[in-house]
Amino acid sequence: MNNTYWIFVVMVIFTVSSPGPGVLMTLDNAIAGGWRAAMHGVFGLAIGAAVMAGLSSAGIGLLIRSSPTLFMLLKYSGVSYLFYLAYKTWHRAPTPLGASAAAPADSQRSRLVRGALLQTSNPKSLLFFLSVLPQVAGAAGSAQQQMPLVLAIATYCLVLIVIHALYAGLAARARNWLSQARTARALSRLSALVFFAFGVTMLTLKL
Repeated sequence: MNNTYWIFVVMVIFTVSSPGPGVLMTLDNAIAGGWRAAMHGVFGLAIGAAVMAGLSSAGIGLLIRSSPTLFMLLKYSGVSYLFYLAYKTWHRAPTPLGASAAAPADSQRSRLVRGALLQTSNPKSLLFFLSVLPQVAGAAGSAQQQMPLVLAIATYCLVLIVIHALYAGLAARARNWLSQARTARALSRLSALVFFAFGVTMLTLKL
């Protein structure tokens, strides 16, 4: 392991830990359904991160970055999805404690899909990988450089899972208070407003 790798690890920790749509989704899922329910969304976020990193390393990310039209398409897709999450969260009924134990499989899959969609529709993730991965993996195309690239992507996903699992654990421990009808409704409204604010902020994102 060289110094560049450990610098990358520190950058990933700060990036993943900072408040954003992914962290908010994890907290929201943990409050609504508990730790296990939240982890399905976390794995979705990790899958989405791997997809975005793979696209960046394949050169597709560079194409999007160099094409204002494609970038705008990705940006507005992400904004639309954040506004959709804001609407759904605002109108969500409080989930009783223990409901997650009997959650159907499609509910688990839906959290996984929502996490992946949230991550892949966020152009900030794409720009992060475009900016950082070349520093870790070097120029693309060499077989000797493929392992550092795979290691960098795996590291990002692992750090994301660990940190979001901690966030979910903290939120799940407070469920007895957070799941009270009045508190849960207030938190849902607050989460919806934050999702909406993230969407508005993303509208200002430029290449």
